[in-house]
Amino acid sequence: MNKNLWKISASTFLLYGGLAILVYFSLFLKEIGLNNAQIGLIVSLFSWTALFSRPFGGRIADAFSPRTLLLLGASLFSLSLFGLALAGRNISLIVALRVGSGLGFAWYGLGSLLQSVEGERLEKFTGNVSTVAVFYLLPYFFFPYLGIKIARKFGFPWMFAAAGLSALASIPFILSLRGHKREKRARGRLRITPGVGFLGLMNFLMGWSVNIAFPFIPLVEKVRPGVETGFFFTMVSAVAVLIRAYLGRKLPFWGKPLAFLPGFAGFALGFLLASFARTTLQFLAVGFLVGIGVGIVYPNITSITLKTAQEEHRGLIMGFVSSMGDLGFCTGPIIFGYLSYRMGLIPSFLLWGILIGTASLASYLLLSKSVKCREEVS
Repeated sequence: MNKNLWKISASTFLLYGGLAILVYFSLFLKEIGLNNAQIGLIVSLFSWTALFSRPFGGRIADAFSPRTLLLLGASLFSLSLFGLALAGRNISLIVALRVGSGLGFAWYGLGSLLQSVEGERLEKFTGNVSTVAVFYLLPYFFFPYLGIKIARKFGFPWMFAAAGLSALASIPFILSLRGHKREKRARGRLRITPGVGFLGLMNFLMGWSVNIAFPFIPLVEKVRPGVETGFFFTMVSAVAVLIRAYLGRKLPFWGKPLAFLPGFAGFALGFLLASFARTTLQFLAVGFLVGIGVGIVYPNITSITLKTAQEEHRGLIMGFVSSMGDLGFCTGPIIFGYLSYRMGLIPSFLLWGILIGTASLASYLLLSKSVKCREEVS
């Protein structure tokens, strides 16, 4: 692994450590007296901000450099966390800081992907993206545990301060990144090809999958009291890290459209099994299947997008595809929440599994056709 990739990986680990602590943001809002509807609205601002800000961040990276975008994102994200530590019960300020943290994270996340392939040969893209993607997940093994321990002993302001310190510690690694000299070239016309559109659709479906599995699977304990879903997240993280760090590099279809089949099959089968599972052991199997999806789909989308995008517009195109994932994160829970209210939680998992499986298979076939046509033309 080259030095720049080590540095961006270390920076990513520290900033995502701060993000991992934020999983308890809703508990803080509950403590200061907000109801569930208000909590849902404020929590969702993070994803809505990311949705609209990523394409603009991509333009910054194209015009200047991914390193510039990383610095802006990490600085804004860490300042927002320190602001939450000082905000007290000021709801207006908390809302503004939630928007600020969403903007900072969106720019950092996009910048980390672009920086991982900056100046690299095309064949290195898949491996580099997979490496950085591992460090998105590793903090979730222990940072949330550390965060809630701090909150219970010292209070939520100290928890936010700890998250801010972790994010702030990422900046020295960014500053030490070696610059890449870009060739001066005429800016070609931006082309959003059908293939890019289908990749955006797959990222949208991934957002639907992840942001249903993570918040709604634990609610099964309310309708099936004998089930403990706590180890679901551990299993998801362990499987996803294994795939991204090692197994994915050995698979011949890694970084190609074919990899979407086992990835989305994992999501679809995970939801289907969740509708039938009645024991903790069975929910470990749900975590295993969802972990396959988490491990494969996102780095695969990213690597194909970065390989096929025009170099001079790489940031903007990656920003568009990433924002489609944010749209899935925003809308999925709203739709699923309504379905589970009308149909019940367990039948909704069954319906969602069928929907994800069907939609992802259709998207894969369309994407494969688009890639094949482009190869024939070239």
